[in-house]
Amino acid sequence: MRRDLARALGLAAAVACLWCYASGLTSRAAWRVPVEYEGDAWQTLGHLKAAADRNFRLVAPIEVPELGAPHGASWDGFLRQHKIQFLFVAALARAIGLFQAANLLPLAAAVLAALSFYGVSRYFRARPEWALMGASAFALSPFLFFRSLGHMTLTFYWPVPLAILAVTWAFGRHDLRVRSTRFAAAAAIAVIAGLHNIYYAALLAQFLALAALARALGTRRLAAALAPIALLLLLVGSVLVDNANVVLAAAHGRPTDSLARPFGNLERYALKPIELVVPIANPGLAPWAPLSRVYVGGALYRGEMGGAYLGIAGVAALVWLAASVTAGQLRRSRAAVPPAFLAVTFILSLSVVGGLNSLLGTLGFVFLRATSRYSIWILALALLWAVGRVSRSRFARRSGAPAIALLAAVLALADQLPRRREPAESGRLAAHVASDAIFARSLEAALPDGAMLFQLPVVPSPEGPRVLKATDYEHLRPYLYTKHLRFSYGTDKGDARAAWQARADALDAERLADALERIGFAGLIVNRKAYEDGAEELRKRLAASGRQEAWESPDHDFLFVRLRPAARSEAPDAVILPAHEPERSAQ
Repeated sequence: MRRDLARALGLAAAVACLWCYASGLTSRAAWRVPVEYEGDAWQTLGHLKAAADRNFRLVAPIEVPELGAPHGASWDGFLRQHKIQFLFVAALARAIGLFQAANLLPLAAAVLAALSFYGVSRYFRARPEWALMGASAFALSPFLFFRSLGHMTLTFYWPVPLAILAVTWAFGRHDLRVRSTRFAAAAAIAVIAGLHNIYYAALLAQFLALAALARALGTRRLAAALAPIALLLLLVGSVLVDNANVVLAAAHGRPTDSLARPFGNLERYALKPIELVVPIANPGLAPWAPLSRVYVGGALYRGEMGGAYLGIAGVAALVWLAASVTAGQLRRSRAAVPPAFLAVTFILSLSVVGGLNSLLGTLGFVFLRATSRYSIWILALALLWAVGRVSRSRFARRSGAPAIALLAAVLALADQLPRRREPAESGRLAAHVASDAIFARSLEAALPDGAMLFQLPVVPSPEGPRVLKATDYEHLRPYLYTKHLRFSYGTDKGDARAAWQARADALDAERLADALERIGFAGLIVNRKAYEDGAEELRKRLAASGRQEAWESPDHDFLFVRLRPAARSEAPDAVILPAHEPERSAQ
């Protein structure tokens, strides 16, 4: 036990150092810049900022007063998981800074994944050297670096090996007694999984349901299915508790439009088996980079390309697993098919284009659109099987086996680790961050506390469309650096209180400014990347109407135009009417 603890600590330290090196976070200055600063990473940073401002709650409705002005942003129409983790890291953010705390998230995810895999593989009696090799490949997988800060809830995939352990117990030969220590451990795993990503919880729920069915049919005793059913109920209950604000909003008839998914996304983001074996985002060591270019250039449905690659170790383990089963069938061996192979087969049948998930979609269940994310389960299953199989072989008992395991780990990581972020790239990112900070500070210095800023163009949140060069969640950038200002962007789709913003966006510059001033807005923030002319025509028209005070962010991404808010503000719906309603004349 002590030796395993020492190995686990060494593994955690090695994984942390390798992640920091690959991410370019090897200096104090580098840690002041987030490891990712684009797209979905802005949403993660926005969530962390809201939590640091004590606007994130575990069960109660979530309202962010600094967003969704003038009403405040309701965040009850979309799943915002990991609330406990956000609250914990938010406390760190208040102590050490937002970006430093944010960088700890993917680092912690990698370390936890390593420890989880090592513990489970040792439970399955893998030899320490091979358990360490598999844990390092699993923890620093291409999936981790592809998801990173932007898809933080997916990056925390450390419960997956634990879930596989719980499923193994649920399918085991002996009953999983409800009062046993093993059931208590499985119950804890179910709760942990329920408080993490919904995709991982959903797949675990399906395996538990299959275990309950198999036990009931195999033993012809309903009592044998009680333990898997109890675990399933615990899992579902944990998911509901973690998303209680959304459940309560739906129960009270409040909109949850952000959860809607078109059926076509089930195909776009389905798991394509070729993406398991062909490196797309990272060239790796495999000699088939040209195949990757052909696939990327010709693929009709371009989903989350690059995240499903298993790495050379995962591919080798999966091929070995498939070859072992095939060889056994050719020999007509009576040996049982490995459960890992059956689990991988089920995941593929569920996840591929036109698979079981698409069948569920035809019945109206279209919420779990991105089944390519189940690739991390395939990686965990293949690696756990492989390290267990090699540990039981005669080869593993040879004197040189540990050196071979170390070499395998080195080759796996050489294939998986992304190109290290160079100082020049870090400098560009730091300049981007500094520009946003300077711009935000200029706004707070010029405007009174509580001043409201309207953001153009109007885009829905979350998962808004790209507008020319302006990507999703860019409107959150100024919010990350301010303490006393309020922004129009950020309320969840479908909130009737924000419907007026789309109507306002259709007004010409002068009428828009007049209306916003009557509502009480003190300025406009325009994302210049969303306009063909960089919003120059808008700026000129506003200046011609007497609103001449304006300035840009240092990187020229944002334009601020000062407005003259009325002394007494009016409700947006009283100022900006639906298109079919005539505007009332002022009395």
